Amino acid sequence: MLLDETMGGIRSVFDSAAQKTAGAIENSRGYVERAKLRAALNDAYRRLGKAEYEAAVNGVSSMDEINALMQKISELRRQMLDNERGMQRGGTMTCPTCGKLNSSEDAFCPACGTQLR
Repeated sequence: MLLDETMGGIRSVFDSAAQKTAGAIENSRGYVERAKLRAALNDAYRRLGKAEYEAAVNGVSSMDEINALMQKISELRRQMLDNERGMQRGGTMTCPTCGKLNSSEDAFCPACGTQLR
């Protein structure tokens, strides 16, 4: 009887540790995905700036390219927001635009106005 209780306690400890490990792994995946999205977003902003500069210097409108890049930026920002929603912990979330820590109850970031949910 004592052995069964001890084994049950050990299983409970291992199950708890496994759940915490799985949660940590999932959070790490979220952070890696966020880093990839941030890099893609920075690249899109860089390309948009370059397209705007070349259009201004050369006097040639490249609105198709500029509009496509703006759509890409909007999509990446939406993906980052979705990623942040998935990473909510402890009732808080980080704004994907300005990085401010907000309550998970906030619909908009009070610092920059980005929609959070």
